[in-house]
Amino acid sequence: MFQLNMDPDPIEMANEVKNKVILHWNCRGLVEFPEVIRLHGGHIQEIYLKWNRLTTLPPWITELFNVTNLYMYGNRIEQLPAELGGMSQLTVLDLSANRLQLVPTCIGNLSNLRSLFLGDNFIERLPIDLSRLNNLEILSVSGNQIIALPEWIGSLPRLRELYVDNNRLRELPNRLTVAPELTMISVCSNRLRYLPLNGFLSAPCIRFDANEYLNYISYPLLFQLLSQLHTSVVHDRDCLAFGCFKTHYDTNVLNTNIKLYIKTRGLYETDADIIIELPRQLLKIHEIHENVTCSLWELALRKVYTERYKHTLDISVSPANVMIFYEPLLKNTKSDFTSSTSCTLYNLLTNGPTSICVNPQCQQPIFTEAWIIIGISRHAESLITIALCCCRSCATAFSAHSNTTVSLHWHSID
Repeated sequence: MFQLNMDPDPIEMANEVKNKVILHWNCRGLVEFPEVIRLHGGHIQEIYLKWNRLTTLPPWITELFNVTNLYMYGNRIEQLPAELGGMSQLTVLDLSANRLQLVPTCIGNLSNLRSLFLGDNFIERLPIDLSRLNNLEILSVSGNQIIALPEWIGSLPRLRELYVDNNRLRELPNRLTVAPELTMISVCSNRLRYLPLNGFLSAPCIRFDANEYLNYISYPLLFQLLSQLHTSVVHDRDCLAFGCFKTHYDTNVLNTNIKLYIKTRGLYETDADIIIELPRQLLKIHEIHENVTCSLWELALRKVYTERYKHTLDISVSPANVMIFYEPLLKNTKSDFTSSTSCTLYNLLTNGPTSICVNPQCQQPIFTEAWIIIGISRHAESLITIALCCCRSCATAFSAHSNTTVSLHWHSID
């Protein structure tokens, strides 16, 4: 039987370090980061120490000025030294399959980091320090215990791929919808109760299988997903996501989000009505027949947004497609919002609208208040879909002229 070399020859190790630029020392039973690398490895650029028994990294690791890729997958690391943050030349850091409970804040100092792998640890939250990773392109935190992702993730300017599978997520940050470079979001096997209602600026591939409490989807997002499937109709909901769009609802979660009772009896094989939960950004909703005026708060949000942003959405074309154009706030505008109310206003604006009015002649942003149309989409058989309009007249016009749904009756519940 093959056995690991538990007591490597120091001379042999030194010679190996001297003669290599990429150091592969995986599966060697190492319990400490070899100091021979410090003594002879100033030229080393990539270090692979996967599947060893390391519990930490030495403070002197910051002396390895040329290391750009550090792979520590499958060790026993519980904590890391603050000096790790001094390795500003790092572009890839892999700390997956260790024993981390907290993400070290020093990682936020790795200004050139492009790929960060933290999967299969025991992490519950991501520190705001990571929001400084302006060059980060790939973030993987799958297989942890994360309940919520911070909104600032959507502001990472170069983020392309986000992997958060097998966590405890209940929702996604709305700011992800306006992230400029996203090409992939994978959030399979979580506890999502809804996806963002707006279309995504960058039209990323979204994988969200095995979210059993996710039981509806918005028109803009549905059409974006259909466009990726290169079809305008799906007859099997599993084509969009396997293990979602069931009729049951998570009754164990207590929160203040608006919940709607949807009358679908006879439309599903279970012959049961459905309860759906709306995103927390929505504070007030109306039916088509309600002829009321929006709150001054909502009108102010729309006014400020349309003066500083350009964000339009078109779901009227066939085959279904979503086009979003977006210009963010100027960086110095945060200084305009100083009070607590103004800071809330600023956060709502930077997080992006909950949706854009689906009436193609309108295109008003919607933040906290909307007229809601719920139906069964003719583009996706038996799938509950939801459309948001900015006012009663837009809701009436959309309902009268849209051929996309079979309207359903609903009412709000406590």
